[in-house]
Amino acid sequence: MEKLQFTIEEVNDDPVESARIQAAHDQLVRNSHWLQDHGAELLPQALGKFVAVAGQEAFVAQTPEEAWAWARKKHPEDRGAFVEYVRPEKGPRMYGNRR
Repeated sequence: MEKLQFTIEEVNDDPVESARIQAAHDQLVRNSHWLQDHGAELLPQALGKFVAVAGQEAFVAQTPEEAWAWARKKHPEDRGAFVEYVRPEKGPRMYGNRR
């Protein structure tokens, strides 16, 4: 069995950087809550596609690149934007590890 290695780094306590990170996190939370509240409105046209959420607004795209381009163009100030793939299949997912 191989040993796992990890590195611990000191974090800069710059208040400006901390505020920037907190603002991005707050935007991500707002976008995430928006998607939870409005996700059903995106179905079924979003199945098998990518959904970008930025500025509490959504866009359905064929590719992740197209989704990110929309988010950056439409809401360039939103550092909490995200893109998710909407699975077309229903039912449970099974994952396994192979060694």
